[in-house]
Amino acid sequence: MSDSRLRVLREVLLSRDKGATAEELAAALGVTRTAVIQQLATLERDGLVMVSGRRHTGGRPSRTYALTDAGRETFPRRYALFAASLLKHARDLFGEEGLAALLDKMAKELAADALPRLEGMRGRDRRAEVVKILNELGYEAVLTDDGAIEAVNCVFSRVARESRTACRFDTVLLAGLLGEQVSQVSCLADGGGCCRFDPG
Repeated sequence: MSDSRLRVLREVLLSRDKGATAEELAAALGVTRTAVIQQLATLERDGLVMVSGRRHTGGRPSRTYALTDAGRETFPRRYALFAASLLKHARDLFGEEGLAALLDKMAKELAADALPRLEGMRGRDRRAEVVKILNELGYEAVLTDDGAIEAVNCVFSRVARESRTACRFDTVLLAGLLGEQVSQVSCLADGGGCCRFDPG
């Protein structure tokens, strides 16, 4: 995304619930109203901003713009830091067994939500769809020629370095999605080139 669009998005974010008009955005950014309207049209087309209302500014009512949920997600959020802290404290409070139970529950719930997408699918087709689901979650996974699943982005990397219990989430999730047992034979946290999961 271009710098100018990011600046417009940031100003819309700062307007909070009241929204911002093109005129207000132009004044805040020191650019012309026409330039802002062009950027807003593109951001609206991409689903990052929406018209949230109208505001009377003396003349004709002006449209106000607000961020969509997708627009809010373009800003950095420290989910990894939060997740790592949450899992660390869960382990401190409930021990490895409690952490394992928590991760199992989370993985099974996530798998159950995705199962309708896999209905009627078997074999390699099912595994290919599971890889798509993993990639939507940020795993950067591929299906290998021999039917294994390899992921190069560990979603629990910080926690996995301290405790392999975090890796349990992946195997329980995959078992739930594939409908068969899964064994993890390689781990990024151990210095491997990927996390490799062999179904069956």
